[in-house]
Amino acid sequence: MAIVTLTSDLGVKDHYVAVIKGKLMTGAPGVQVVDISHEVAPFNIQEAAFILRNAYTHFPAGTIHMVSVHAENKSPVKGVIIQYNGHVFVGMDNGLFSLLFDDEPEFIFEIDGSAQVTSTFPAKDILSAVVSALASGQAPATLGTPLGALSSRTYLRPPDNDFLMRANIVYIDRFGNLVTNVSKERFEQKRAGRTFVINYKRTEEIRAISATYNDVSEGERLCLFNASGNLEIAINKGSASQLLGLHIDDIIQIEFQ
Repeated sequence: MAIVTLTSDLGVKDHYVAVIKGKLMTGAPGVQVVDISHEVAPFNIQEAAFILRNAYTHFPAGTIHMVSVHAENKSPVKGVIIQYNGHVFVGMDNGLFSLLFDDEPEFIFEIDGSAQVTSTFPAKDILSAVVSALASGQAPATLGTPLGALSSRTYLRPPDNDFLMRANIVYIDRFGNLVTNVSKERFEQKRAGRTFVINYKRTEEIRAISATYNDVSEGERLCLFNASGNLEIAINKGSASQLLGLHIDDIIQIEFQ
């Protein structure tokens, strides 16, 4: 039985997600549909890439991942089928996939005719039929033509030096935890055993990495490496985003001493 995951900015209030699922179940009877998230902030491809990056590897190889975030409708944007790391991704080529992948995909196909279709709901009008065909066993090469490269976007990463590392907040979860684009591996390589100070808002400092949120008292701030391995600023039992006044793309500075 084929597995299809869904990631979108469509929310759950309206009928849109139900329409997509209905199209998939009609086109590929027996398909197993799994929601990753439909609460991506509207049009936020960076947030979608972060969520999908941290979810897709936990699914079996061969899973089809359908993405509908910032699916543009003012000017036609081509739909794509991509194989990467043994998984298949289907969505619109709006730069999201370049944020998701670290290396070149195994293959990229432009969905036949997709660039000529102007739609306010491409997940229904373009992508669902393609995903249904893939879930039913049809080969990607029969649904599109080879494409050399994807549209590209990049994370903005501030420059650093031997004694200074700057990071961006790239994601805020439902608890208000502030996730940065600094991995544990990158942090430890730069740290090289030295002490450090994590600065935000210029005057605010954290000088230790906690193992869990409960390492500090309720209401106290902390830094830790989260389950995805990213440096995170949090408040035990509180929203760091609200209480510290930090937002997506704000800069965190780490000084090594």
